[in-house]
Amino acid sequence: MVPSRISGILLSFGIPFPVLDKVRAGCSLCAPEMAGQEQQVPSEARRRRESGHSSQKLLPPLLLLLLNVVAAVSGNSPVPVSGYLREQVVLPCTYKRNAPVSDLQIIWGTLKREIVHKFVNGSDDLREQDPRFRNRTNLFKDQLEQGNWSVLISDLRETDQDEYQCQIYSRMEDHFRWEGVVSVHLSVTERAPTPALNTPVLGDSPVPVSGFLGEQVLLPCIYKGNVPVSDLQVMWGTSRSEIVHKFVNGSDDLRKQDPRFRNRTNLFKDQLEQGNWSVLISDLRETDQDEYQCQIYRKVAARFDWEQTEHVHLSVTGPGLSTGTSAGLGIGIAAVFIVAGIVGYIVLKRRRNCDQSHSRHQSISWSLCER
Repeated sequence: MVPSRISGILLSFGIPFPVLDKVRAGCSLCAPEMAGQEQQVPSEARRRRESGHSSQKLLPPLLLLLLNVVAAVSGNSPVPVSGYLREQVVLPCTYKRNAPVSDLQIIWGTLKREIVHKFVNGSDDLREQDPRFRNRTNLFKDQLEQGNWSVLISDLRETDQDEYQCQIYSRMEDHFRWEGVVSVHLSVTERAPTPALNTPVLGDSPVPVSGFLGEQVLLPCIYKGNVPVSDLQVMWGTSRSEIVHKFVNGSDDLRKQDPRFRNRTNLFKDQLEQGNWSVLISDLRETDQDEYQCQIYRKVAARFDWEQTEHVHLSVTGPGLSTGTSAGLGIGIAAVFIVAGIVGYIVLKRRRNCDQSHSRHQSISWSLCER
């Protein structure tokens, strides 16, 4: 059965589905003058009917091919995201339409129908959350109004490697209507062993991280030293010595933060004691593409001694997957394939029937076939 979405595309191009019935009938529009001559040339009529029957056999494969094109073009490819065991990762999901948060229902889930995180009626609803994700997921509540429905998964496990879907619904009176879906494929690997403390590593390759314009990205930084948070100084910076985020004496110190990062960076304060010094950068821009360093220092008497450095290379591409945009583009391209295929099929059959019949009946007028 042809999906209703494709039906709408055909109608928008002025090609209603009754045209398909006429094609299945063997391109009867091609030579209406022949109708009155069927009794005079019964063998020709039989041949035309058989030709029509063969077209019925040929048409379904054509439509199946076209529908496969639709599925391939209009479907969103999953966004690839990588994370490290026992660390955190952000799965991106952006919804840019103008709808109040209280009128949206967002369900993050796996292809196995496990609920990862659910938000409805303005708050989390984790009653049906799969047990293995309990206490490990968070939305960015301060950015929901801006359309950021990305989910943060903590304490990554091998079993978290999967394809995830962010399903978006909007309220329509007494029910929710499906709006769109963003697919993300998460790969989980073991981080390479870190060098011993106070052991510089020359030529250490930066950890590659990718993000999308206007969305968020997590730059990873893990410190395994057994030192209280209050005795650490952690400074995130760029290759141009710009301060991205600084933490010292148990709290943020953003007085020297570079202006272009203002109000766009956050540490995960509830995980600092576990050694997670990753920084979250929001509202990504092209100028954010750079190499970043997470410098960690330990308080010794009245000074801070260097402990370790993490290097991260951030690539920014975009824009990311905004619900409806890529799908609409895919459907538009698919529509071109469908229309071109159907019109080409009709023209080809019409010309073939016209050529065959014209060779047998030179006296018949084929004005419609010439159009």
